[in-house]
Amino acid sequence: MFAEVAFPISDFLTFTYKIPKDLVQDVQVGSRVKAPFGRRNAQGIVTQLKKTSSFKGTIKELSGLVDDLSIMTLELWKLIQWMSKYYVTPLGQVATAVLPKNLSTRYTPPKNWMVQPNPIANDADLELVKKRAPKQYDLYQEIWKAENPIKVASFKELASNPLSVCRGLEKRGLVTLFEETCFPDVTGFSFDPIHKKVDFNDHQKTAVHAITKSLDSKKYSPFLLHGVTGSGKTEIYIEAVRHCLAQDRTAIILLPEISLTPQIAGRFRAVFGDSIALWHSKLTQAQRSWTWKEICKGSFKVVIGARSAVFAPLKNLGFIVIDEEQESSFRQDSPAPRYHARDVALMRASYEGSTVVLSSATPSLESYYNYLHKKLTYLRLPERFGG
Repeated sequence: MFAEVAFPISDFLTFTYKIPKDLVQDVQVGSRVKAPFGRRNAQGIVTQLKKTSSFKGTIKELSGLVDDLSIMTLELWKLIQWMSKYYVTPLGQVATAVLPKNLSTRYTPPKNWMVQPNPIANDADLELVKKRAPKQYDLYQEIWKAENPIKVASFKELASNPLSVCRGLEKRGLVTLFEETCFPDVTGFSFDPIHKKVDFNDHQKTAVHAITKSLDSKKYSPFLLHGVTGSGKTEIYIEAVRHCLAQDRTAIILLPEISLTPQIAGRFRAVFGDSIALWHSKLTQAQRSWTWKEICKGSFKVVIGARSAVFAPLKNLGFIVIDEEQESSFRQDSPAPRYHARDVALMRASYEGSTVVLSSATPSLESYYNYLHKKLTYLRLPERFGG
């Protein structure tokens, strides 16, 4: 078996590689692979599988798979192909934008050595340590003061190699050493849960009914939600997402600014708990890697974030919101592909059979034009929520 592989280069060429026997069952169209490319091992994406190759020379083998889980869906692959044609960008570059090369399902969070004291059976043992190993004794005194297990690395001021000292204490039976997985804190950019009692007005009820009805149809349904500032659009999103999750489907909420993420994330977290993932440029590499892997595993059902969140590898996507869709921050100018997240969201929804809501107090000319030409269903919220 042979695979055609596209690399993130500014060329539309693909390159033929032989698939090793142990990978034949795992390599599929859309799989991310590692392969020898020139003098280096590069990451690319499989665009085609073939039983034979017309090339008569020596064909190199794939080095391996990037991911240990299947993350490419048929719908996401169609989106990559459409973006490549529409934005005139090589498949390899589009695939890298959709599935960043520094993220993988093989990511494992780092582990920290932890230490906790053991009950002392004989005070003489401790006196012996004080005489023969004063450094161990000093460290044990600090460990004993701690009420909970403490990170070994925190003792670097007392010892140049605290792990070695703690192992000495462990051999004497004075402490217990163990490794603890260090999960990244992904809640740093959201406020505390914001609870509200919601009573919809007539205009909101009409909008909610139209959106939930489209979700029930499980067909591509695009809406333009034109609501004045403070008209309660977020509450409509929440009601629609609640309906979407009840169907065992997932949702994406796109926001134009990171500064808006905390408030909306806090409101969503109050309703949906820990099934919410945040995705934006302020996340650390560890936070991004862990969040992306959990999205791939299906741990998160709702992704809230900036424009790149439109590519979140959610399965069974049912609902997409582009909040403040007129904002220019949804447009990526560099690097390629130079896409508009609003347009990409509409195309992804069409492939997924999802409901998509373009929301704004001042709709863009493009969206309003599409409404006038019957491409979008128009929903109006003329009154402030609670006013």
